[in-house]
Amino acid sequence: MPVLLNMSILIFMKRSHQRTKATKHASKRALNKERTRENILAAALDLFRTKGLEATTTRQISKKAGIAEGTLFNYFKTKEDLALFFFQKETDDLIKWFGAQLRLQRAPLPEKLFAIIHRQLEYIEPYEDFIGAVFFRSLQPHSKLSPLSFESQELRLKYLRFVREVLAQAEDNQEIPRVGELGAYAVGLFYIGIVMHWLHDPSRGKQMTLALLDRSLNLATRVLKKGAWDW
Repeated sequence: MPVLLNMSILIFMKRSHQRTKATKHASKRALNKERTRENILAAALDLFRTKGLEATTTRQISKKAGIAEGTLFNYFKTKEDLALFFFQKETDDLIKWFGAQLRLQRAPLPEKLFAIIHRQLEYIEPYEDFIGAVFFRSLQPHSKLSPLSFESQELRLKYLRFVREVLAQAEDNQEIPRVGELGAYAVGLFYIGIVMHWLHDPSRGKQMTLALLDRSLNLATRVLKKGAWDW
C-alpha cells in the first residue's frame, strides 16, 4: 500500500510539473506574440508618419519590422487592423494611467475629464496625419474603422465603460445628476468633436483646442448640476 501511495504521489507531482511547465511556455509564447505585435505597430506608425497611411505598403511595414510579409498577415490582416490595435493600446494605456492617478481620482469632474482627454491627445499627437487619415476612413461604412463595424464598436464599448465609471463616481458625489449610459456616449461624441477641432487647430501647442476643452467641460458640468444655462 505505501508503494502505491508513493507512486501516486510521484505521478501527481510529475503531472503538476508538466502543467506548470506548459503554462509557463504558453505565457512566454503569448508575451512574445504581444511584443511582435507592438514591434509591428511601432514600425507601421513610423512609416505612417513619414509616408502617410495610404502610401505605406504592408511590404514596407514587414521589412521595417524585420519580419516576413506572411508573418505580418498572421498578426494584422490589413492596415485598418493595425489602426484598431493602436487605439486599443491607447484605451488600455489611458485606463492604466488613470488607475494610478490617486489625486486625480479625487478631483472635480471637469478636471478629471480634462486630464483624461488631454492624455488621449498627447497619445495621438505624434501621429496627427495618421489620425486624420483614420478619421477619413472611418466615414466609409465598409471600413473596420467605421463606428458601425463590430471591431470598432467592441473597442468603443471598453472606452465607454471606463467613462461611465468616471461619471458614476461624480454622480455618487452629487457633482452631477444621474446621466446613466447616455452620459458616457455624450463624452465619447464630445471627444470625437475635440479631436476634429484638434486636427484643424493651427495654434501653437494646440492651445485653442485645450482652451475649448476646458471651457466646454466646465460649462457642461454647471449646466448638468443646475439643470439650466448659467447666464
